[in-house]
Amino acid sequence: MRFIYAILLCILIVASTASVVSYNKKAAGQPPPLLVEAIPARLEAWQKKTQAVGSLSASQGTVIKAETTGRITAIYFRSGENVKVGTPLLQLNPDILKAQLDGAKAATKLSKADYERGLTLFKKKVFAQADLDKVSASYQINLAKQAQTQALLNQTLIRAPFSGRLGLRQINLGDMIDPTKPIVDLEAINPLWVDFNLPGTEASKIAIGSKVLIHASAYPDKTFVGSIYALDSHIDNDTRSIAVRASLNNAEQKLLPGAFVDIQIEIGKPQTLFIVPETAVNTDEKGSFIYRVINHKAVKTCVNICFHKDGKMGLLSSDIHAGDQIISVGGFKVQANSVVLVEK
Repeated sequence: MRFIYAILLCILIVASTASVVSYNKKAAGQPPPLLVEAIPARLEAWQKKTQAVGSLSASQGTVIKAETTGRITAIYFRSGENVKVGTPLLQLNPDILKAQLDGAKAATKLSKADYERGLTLFKKKVFAQADLDKVSASYQINLAKQAQTQALLNQTLIRAPFSGRLGLRQINLGDMIDPTKPIVDLEAINPLWVDFNLPGTEASKIAIGSKVLIHASAYPDKTFVGSIYALDSHIDNDTRSIAVRASLNNAEQKLLPGAFVDIQIEIGKPQTLFIVPETAVNTDEKGSFIYRVINHKAVKTCVNICFHKDGKMGLLSSDIHAGDQIISVGGFKVQANSVVLVEK
């Protein structure tokens, strides 16, 4: 009986040893899990933008000049000040024209009396039609001369044609000037125009009113916001670009015409992207991809890269879902379906 027990014990020992050996062989045939780091997929709104360099210009601008010749008798403005439309800027000597206007008014008054007297006599049939026509014409001529003289007198007082900022004064009190002499520049700087060019291929992607982000070197920490005002009617044959004009509110008058600015224009509609570190994205002959961790395995997932900036990438993929674990470090040593262990 003892002999039988001894035989059974030997059989159990041999079977147990064989099982352990078999298990060790199987374990030895599989590589150990690869240590990786992973992050949860995070969604973020993203707006595609294109960049350009532009220049600022006044929405209105002119060189103030006199409409008539005369000597400056009064200057009502200071260089660099803001003025409203109609503000008096300069007075030319009006004395001669004032005297001429007084004479024109007297002649008009006399001819009017002659006309009214003739009309009364004509109604009484004691004044000929021809004579009435003459006094009527004389009255109308004197009215026209009076209006002409008044207009010439008005030209001696030079006013601002629109609201804006004046430049440096280029005349002095007592100067004799004519219509060719520049007096001062006047520019409307609120709003400002922002003029720039975009590739012709972008023309269909922007619309009137589209937002424009503007950065000026004088204010490195400030972003000015404008909007597309107009697009040119054609694409330039030589540069294959289109001229674009944006409008920028400049109520604080921080910016001046002539400055260069950097521009960002929003293109198309906002999109929702998955934001990952650039170390999470790999490439092969078929394109870009990332690895998702599903059931401790690396699942290769193709992606489209929409932007790459400051160490981050924005990805589009219908296979990624918010919260998916994406390998962020160690993806270079991983292959599709590799067993991975995410470091905590």
